[in-house]
Amino acid sequence: MSQLDPIRVNYVSEFTKLSLWFVHKRLCEGERDFERLVNGRVNIYRNTSLYDGKRHPSGEDVGPEWADILARLRAVFDYHVDAPSTEQLEAAGLDLLWPYLKARLIQEGNPLPSLEDRPYECWDYDYNGNRLNIHIANLYQPRSPLSDMHIPFAVSLIRLLHDSLVRRPDIEVVRCGSWLNSAPPFQALFPERWNQSAQPRPDVRYTMGHWGQFMDRRGDFHARNGALFRETGEFPFPNLSCESPIEEVLAHLAEHFPKAVAYNVQRGYVPQV
Repeated sequence: MSQLDPIRVNYVSEFTKLSLWFVHKRLCEGERDFERLVNGRVNIYRNTSLYDGKRHPSGEDVGPEWADILARLRAVFDYHVDAPSTEQLEAAGLDLLWPYLKARLIQEGNPLPSLEDRPYECWDYDYNGNRLNIHIANLYQPRSPLSDMHIPFAVSLIRLLHDSLVRRPDIEVVRCGSWLNSAPPFQALFPERWNQSAQPRPDVRYTMGHWGQFMDRRGDFHARNGALFRETGEFPFPNLSCESPIEEVLAHLAEHFPKAVAYNVQRGYVPQV
């Protein structure tokens, strides 16, 4: 049995409380479907031991145990409906959810996969229609891909894009939907067309495209972003969808990240294009 990592414990605890605050906020703003809020707009379920890595209640029935938890959580909200703040609601909700959150923490230990198991390190991808979709997770913890690991981050992106041109030459455009598109160090990886294409994604979903900004480089809760969110009611970094031709992104990286290009050459990586 894994020992509980205090950083993970703090992240899950504070993130869950922030999520409960957000559910309360949306209810106060007139959104009435409690189950849809908890299942589809906040990332609580995936942090519980009930999540099997595949099924998710935003799109399918995940069984009676989660339905019972939702009913009890709804009762917590109803009990604290007239409270002057959400502090007690958040504490009571966390207490209710904690056995399931703790069980997942014990199961997972440190959930980060090894870099050796990821050919593009922090980057992952899929294809949707005629677009290459890229996804990001910080596997450099406790270091950051947007600061001290910016060059390795660019190195892996170059390799992913070159390999995609070989693997799927019919796919010419790369796209990403994430809060990271609002962060200048991430924007710097892409050409101007990428930033000009930005489209807001205001419909809040449970994915890390919105909620990833509340995890810091160590995997802990990002207290500053969380406090700003509570203060303003707006995500500190809006979730944006951006895209650009793959060739333009590669040309931009070659011009602005010559150290990344040189590193790939030194390691013997030769793009097959």
